[in-house]
Amino acid sequence: MYCRKAKLKLPMKSILEEYKCGKVRLVTMLEESDDPVVKTVKPSIKTGRKWKVAEAIDEAKECLRLEEVIGQTQTDRKGLGSSSVKWWSKTEGKEKRDMVIDEVRQREDVRRIQKAVQQPQQGQWTNWDSAMHRSLTWKDIWQMAPLRISFLIRSVYDLLPSNANLVRWGKKDDPTCPLCHGRQTTEHVLSSCKVALSQGRYTWRHNRVPQELASLISTAKGQSNPPSSSFTIFTTEGGARKWCGRSKTASNQRKGLLDGCDDWEVSADLPEWDKHPEIIRRTTLRPDIVIYSPSTQQVIMVELTVPYESRMEQAHTYKKEKYLDFTKELEESDYRAKIMPIEISARGFAGSSAYDLLSKLSISGNKRTKALKLLAETAENSS
Repeated sequence: MYCRKAKLKLPMKSILEEYKCGKVRLVTMLEESDDPVVKTVKPSIKTGRKWKVAEAIDEAKECLRLEEVIGQTQTDRKGLGSSSVKWWSKTEGKEKRDMVIDEVRQREDVRRIQKAVQQPQQGQWTNWDSAMHRSLTWKDIWQMAPLRISFLIRSVYDLLPSNANLVRWGKKDDPTCPLCHGRQTTEHVLSSCKVALSQGRYTWRHNRVPQELASLISTAKGQSNPPSSSFTIFTTEGGARKWCGRSKTASNQRKGLLDGCDDWEVSADLPEWDKHPEIIRRTTLRPDIVIYSPSTQQVIMVELTVPYESRMEQAHTYKKEKYLDFTKELEESDYRAKIMPIEISARGFAGSSAYDLLSKLSISGNKRTKALKLLAETAENSS
């Protein structure tokens, strides 16, 4: 629960970690004291039998020296040189102490992840490769109902009172589902019960997410960048000289899928939304959302899935292959067609495909963060 690299990040800190960091801070301050007496004495700090502060500091310093030998490495998609790096040999004073403390925190986080990997039930989140991280702030927790907070945390760590868990805890003898008589696990209840599917429970949850997504896309299409030339006529003061050049605004502007035309129409496979265009209705396929431009003959089909987190990649591949032949058929009819499957998991975790879709629709920055949060909360609240 305290892991900063967990899929569900909570705004709570480990008391044990803060205790260790406090001891490390105290020892490093005494070692680098301006008073020569204090610096020479090196008073011993008692921390018990299981953890020694001196060993932790030496280990952290060795790791920092090793990182400097290895050099700057690629840790994200920003690219080399895009962020500044602090080197151990070039820092001093408080900055060096902070580096040691941060290294101790990172090693505590690594131990938590190592423990989670060894837990086949509570550590299932370590295998959710396609699910994005979700952070809860204190404001989010204050606004959420207590039972909803309980559901979110316990579902992530598979601690909900399903019949399979109740049998494991010795509270029940029968692990079967009362609806379909299969084994009732958390995965079974949230996404695999055939009777719940036939009763429309999963369909109701599924339809709530594209409802929010269609509204976001309708807002985004009105804010798309209009078609513009990337060249500008520059004139000197007094008009003595003119030349044609590339403007900084036009060259740095990111091009989205909705740029270039202003007649986009949004339809959704929902009762309260407009029907899909004729070119879509003539097939048996029903994508959740269709973005259509009559003037440029562009069709963007958005297909949503609300799967279990461990099956997000499988769902993405299945939906892409399902619409592959239809996309080729549209392209043969002189349409520019694109299928974009996205996933929002049953427990409220957005897939990386949802992030890519919003980025390509020119929804970026804080708007994209709020949109992903809205979609994730809608799926989680519906579950």
